[in-house]
Amino acid sequence: MTDTPGNPLFVRARIAQGLHTQEEFTEAFEGMAHELGLKVTVSVRQVRRWESRKPGWPHPPARAVLQALLRSPAEELGFTRPVRNAGEDALAAPPHDGPVKRRDFVTYSLAAVGGVSVPSSADEIFAQAVADPLDRLRSVLTGAVGCRNDPSAPEALAQASASAKRQVQRCHYSGVGRRLPDLLVELEPRRGSAEDQFRVDRAAVEAYHVAASLLLKNDDAPSAWVAAEKAMAAARRTEDAVAVASASRILTHAVTAVGHHRQGVGVAVRVADEVAGGVTRSSPGTVAVFGALLLRGAWAASVADDRDMAEELLNEAGRAAQLLEESNLQGTAFGANNVLLHRVSIALTLGDAGRALAEAREVDVTALAVAERRAVFWTDVARALHACGRTERATAALLAAEKEAPEEVRSRPVVRELIGDLLMRDRGGRVPVLRSLASRAQVAV
Repeated sequence: MTDTPGNPLFVRARIAQGLHTQEEFTEAFEGMAHELGLKVTVSVRQVRRWESRKPGWPHPPARAVLQALLRSPAEELGFTRPVRNAGEDALAAPPHDGPVKRRDFVTYSLAAVGGVSVPSSADEIFAQAVADPLDRLRSVLTGAVGCRNDPSAPEALAQASASAKRQVQRCHYSGVGRRLPDLLVELEPRRGSAEDQFRVDRAAVEAYHVAASLLLKNDDAPSAWVAAEKAMAAARRTEDAVAVASASRILTHAVTAVGHHRQGVGVAVRVADEVAGGVTRSSPGTVAVFGALLLRGAWAASVADDRDMAEELLNEAGRAAQLLEESNLQGTAFGANNVLLHRVSIALTLGDAGRALAEAREVDVTALAVAERRAVFWTDVARALHACGRTERATAALLAAEKEAPEEVRSRPVVRELIGDLLMRDRGGRVPVLRSLASRAQVAV
């Protein structure tokens, strides 16, 4: 039998962020401290202490890092704020039994406020300002962080970019967000052989694609556009059609998300035409990227309310899917089921929740190649059910999404907003599990 941890609140919060071991937590803690500009580290021994029955009260810089990393204040992580002594007790009774004078009332009221929230040191004041975890990524994209003098070998960069892509598809967003800025710094064009530069550029296409995806999931379309343009620049340098198509897919998404819907469609259609000649059964990688680009173009067309174009691109993607088995080639997760999944999403975008639910019945969710796609499917089903007024079933769909990928549900603004909408509809509390889900996603109940 597994022992119950002494501080289960802390352990659950750690695991919810994808940090399954204490060693992973220490690495993530130091990365977050670096992002916040705080000189604080933590050992595995200290983590064990925090997970014990008497975890103590972390000092201000450590509390700031914990709050940013685990997305909860210290009190919700099992820590107990130290009790002041009797002379400092903010709630102590006035030293007389007679009527309370105005000066005494003000004094004790201020003391009560101070005992709860007023910092006691300069360090604590500065520690309260928690930076956005993606700020360092934005700084790299805008050139505020210089290049390294000793960049890694192209092979290592390619492996790191591929790893970042896998982690995003597993919805381990917080970990990718911490490591990605350092990788992007190393992927700037460098002096060296043409072969080395080609490898670096191919890795850059993938890494900047990941960066843009991460920013889009956090509703930062302008920064995502910057990352997508960098992916496209690297792809053009390679003169490789597959790389260009891959970069065009994320550029289509970013341009559309910013609000330039028809321009987004234009990016997808133009590059799809460039690639179409290489789409054959003997080139499955090209088929996968081509099909994924068509799907992104179909989504952009639906956002532009162009139903005919959306349907045409979906049908063409369906024909491409017949050329290969369900797979994750080129990191696209493209296949027949992915086409069906996009039909669900596009029906929702066009305002037809009933059609979205009908399309959803055709999807074999177990055949979807990556966790992120499965989580997106269940989230879309939840959106459709919510639109049809079926709160309990929508909650069940979100729980299925959370099972596939906790961070997709608990951290994405669009999903947290959906949870909030469901709570508003279920004011009577008929769906108790919805409250538990909201708590895990830190949505106010």
